[in-house]
Amino acid sequence: MSRTIMITGAAKGIGRAVAENFAADASHRLILLDLDLPELQRWVDEQHGQIKARVETHAANIADLPGMEAFFKMLAKQVEYVDVLVNSAGICNENEPEDLHNWHKVISVNLNGTFYVTSLCLPLMPDRGRIINMSSILGRAGKVRNTAYCASKHGIVGMTKALAMDLAPRQITVNAILPAWIDTPMLQGELAAQAAIAGLTQEQILRSAKKKLPMRRFIQSDEVAAMVRYLASPEAGGVTAQSLVIDGGVGLGM
Repeated sequence: MSRTIMITGAAKGIGRAVAENFAADASHRLILLDLDLPELQRWVDEQHGQIKARVETHAANIADLPGMEAFFKMLAKQVEYVDVLVNSAGICNENEPEDLHNWHKVISVNLNGTFYVTSLCLPLMPDRGRIINMSSILGRAGKVRNTAYCASKHGIVGMTKALAMDLAPRQITVNAILPAWIDTPMLQGELAAQAAIAGLTQEQILRSAKKKLPMRRFIQSDEVAAMVRYLASPEAGGVTAQSLVIDGGVGLGM
């Protein structure tokens, strides 16, 4: 089945894994967005022999509403439909509650940016389209020094539920994935910072972190990508307004 699939935050981490998953299908057209276009294009070039789908890359700051409006105006002249939208772009900055600048930055990208892309994409989305939003286990929990991040990810869960109700008459499904402890550059950066504060090596902090996880391992990005692939499939046509957790059991009881 030929489909056009848009993925934000496609240069690294979960977004890249999702792109890899869909890129194996020659019937797909992938529209990949990321703020770091050189890194995104480098990955595409490296994977050239393995990519079967038609792929195009674009620089995009999803928090920049005028910029995204201009992008979608251009896109509307080039594509008839966007069948699947995967909102994977996001940032994670620890902050103190008094840090208003960081609050604005995180909310602007994670929550506003996700809504901007979704809203602007809807005129291009046909009936029975799919929207998959990347939230976090912190979309249903709290964490010290993560007020902005938690608020943004809770917001994505609420937005997902409301949009699912709005779009149900068109058979468009809207779901959120709530990952945790995914082995990505973002997680590695967070652990490196924790190691520096604690006076530990990164290997020591990795072992300590894994001991706290019920499955004693990190989740791999391709495991999240497989869930995205299912939610985007025809078989998931009755799954909507859901918040699906993939965390190896770390959120038990939340």
